[in-house]
Amino acid sequence: MNTYFMGVDDTDVLGRKPGTGRLARELGATLQEQGLARLLGVVRQQLLVDPRIPYTSHNSPAVLVLEIGDNGASERAFDAAAAYVSERSALGSDPGLCLAEAARLNGEVRAFGIRASVDVVSKADALSLATRAGLRLVELGGTGDGVIGALAGVGLTAGGNAGRFLEYGDGLRDVGETITAAALRGRGIGLLNLARNAEWVPDDAAIFVGDRLRPRLLDGKPVLLIDLGAEGWIAFDRRPPKADGDEHGHGHGYGQDDA
Repeated sequence: MNTYFMGVDDTDVLGRKPGTGRLARELGATLQEQGLARLLGVVRQQLLVDPRIPYTSHNSPAVLVLEIGDNGASERAFDAAAAYVSERSALGSDPGLCLAEAARLNGEVRAFGIRASVDVVSKADALSLATRAGLRLVELGGTGDGVIGALAGVGLTAGGNAGRFLEYGDGLRDVGETITAAALRGRGIGLLNLARNAEWVPDDAAIFVGDRLRPRLLDGKPVLLIDLGAEGWIAFDRRPPKADGDEHGHGHGYGQDDA
């Protein structure tokens, strides 16, 4: 089994669900159910927000981290993903899809991801780079501008120090409002204490995480940023569970692309 990054972007339009993040999570589950890949996680990346860029709401592609076998398995997974994204993307969207084997990614792809997070890049730039690097990158409707984010998201995820997990391992939405440091470490999620002294977080520390876990991608691994406040340990990226009749919750809020 080899590790692959599958980037997806521009699958939605304002007011239509699912957003790109949710579509990517559901795509990963589908590929796994079909035996085409093993889903390790889904990472949300943030690209440049600028009026010159026609993004939907946040300009945030999603990247699936997959394990895929040999003997043509990656081609089958890519074809199935392309069909899924084409079918599920909203009418009027401009989806793009990228698949790259982690071991074969070069510095130019990583650099493209960084550039797209701070500057405007073109579809021609993305397609040309994918050809040079031997990556699968396809337009799946509309203007096809989603290939920019799909490739840039792959580059940033491959770099290992940008983005936030929307899904990982056994799931990030089933832990309850509070979880211990030991349980997080048992899930393969590291802890980064943001307090000034950056002391070790004991295994029995109970950490308030809100409605779900939101670990960052740091050094190629999921890491939860936490702090010790007056009421105990709290996750930096958190949102309280929704109250009755409350669509969005409060606190550190995230939009549709974070679904």
